[in-house]
Amino acid sequence: MRKLFVGVSLIFASLVLSGCGVFYPNWGATALPEEPAVTIETNQETVTSAEPEASEEPTASATPEETETSEPDINQLPVDVVILIAEAYSDTGMLEVVAQVPGITESGGTCTMRFIGSDVEKTVKVSAQSASDYTQCFPIEFPLSELPSGSGIVTVKYESEFHLGTSAASSVVIP
Repeated sequence: MRKLFVGVSLIFASLVLSGCGVFYPNWGATALPEEPAVTIETNQETVTSAEPEASEEPTASATPEETETSEPDINQLPVDVVILIAEAYSDTGMLEVVAQVPGITESGGTCTMRFIGSDVEKTVKVSAQSASDYTQCFPIEFPLSELPSGSGIVTVKYESEFHLGTSAASSVVIP
C-alpha cells in the first residue's frame, strides 16, 4: 500500500510540475527578445551653381552622374484590420477607436485612423504592439471639438515592415 501511495504521489507531482510550462510558456529562454534595429537613409541633394568658378587652368566640364539609390523591395503581406470600437463619447469629448490585426503578433507597426465626415478629413497615427495572438493598436482618441457634427466614417490602416492592411469603414455619429 505504501509503494502505491508513493507511486501515485510521484505521478501527481510530475503532472503538477509539468503544468508549469502552461503558466510560463518561455521556459528555457535565455534572454528577452530584442527589437530589430531600424536604419533610416536619407537622400541629400547637392545644389550646383550655373556659373563656373574661375580657374587658371582650363578644365573639361564634367557633369555629375546621377546615381539611383535603390531601396530594397519589401513586399508587405496583406492583413485584415478589425475595428472593435468606434464611438463618440460626449461625456469625455473624445472619439475613441480601438482596432486590432488578428493572426499576426509583431511590435513596431503603426495604426492610422482616418475620419471622413462633412467634407472634413482627419488622421491620427498611433503605435501598435503585439498581444497573445494578435497585434493591437493603441487606443486612438480624437477630440470631438475638432470634428464636424453628424455622420462620418472611420477606417484604420495598419502598416509595419512586413504587413499592410486597412479595415472596412465603420460609421460613427458625432454629436
